[in-house]
Amino acid sequence: MPNRSAKLKTLVKICGLRSIDDAMRAAELGADAVGFVVAPASPRHISFQDSLAIAQHVLARVTPVLVLRHWSDVPPQELRLWPGPVQVYEFVGGPDRKRILGCSIDQLNQLQQCPNAQISALLVDAPNAGAGEGWNWQRPKPPWTSQLPLILAGGLSPENVATAISQACPCAVDVSSGVESSRGVKDFKKVKDFIDNTQGAQKNIDASAKNASTILFNQL
Repeated sequence: MPNRSAKLKTLVKICGLRSIDDAMRAAELGADAVGFVVAPASPRHISFQDSLAIAQHVLARVTPVLVLRHWSDVPPQELRLWPGPVQVYEFVGGPDRKRILGCSIDQLNQLQQCPNAQISALLVDAPNAGAGEGWNWQRPKPPWTSQLPLILAGGLSPENVATAISQACPCAVDVSSGVESSRGVKDFKKVKDFIDNTQGAQKNIDASAKNASTILFNQL
């Protein structure tokens, strides 16, 4: 593949953080965004109030992303206080604000049109979304999806992120279980390796296969 322009960069989101120290450490290692999971069933669950306190503390260093399963995970009056992007695994409903739509590649391939005008980016996960399982890291097929920045998730790790980037040419990559020493506990050696390997993959990406502009989490 021809070399990608140095101006283009695949961004990194480290998801499932639960403390200020972990969020700041991820930022220091080069993460562009940190995710806080408020979905109650998640082993990485954190309360909205705790995630908001961390987000306000780290906002000057890294973009905080609130991760919901359903809009009902956070009351609307609290959701209005969130200072960064919101990622949700629910196609319709919710407040009149931009959101990252998270869904499996199979679900996304069945959508013939964008389900909500407020969707500003797509987080594409494995067929069994949220399970941390590896897959073949396809780009979604519906034509409308090429108009939105693509965030790649699902089974990513330091060992395979370069391959995933070369196959899907995403604007950003999202990792949680792939950089953990045990369920819900981040291993910052793995975080560093993941970020380093993402950055190292840049030279192998064809710029023409990527979205025209680099996604900036703080613009979502």
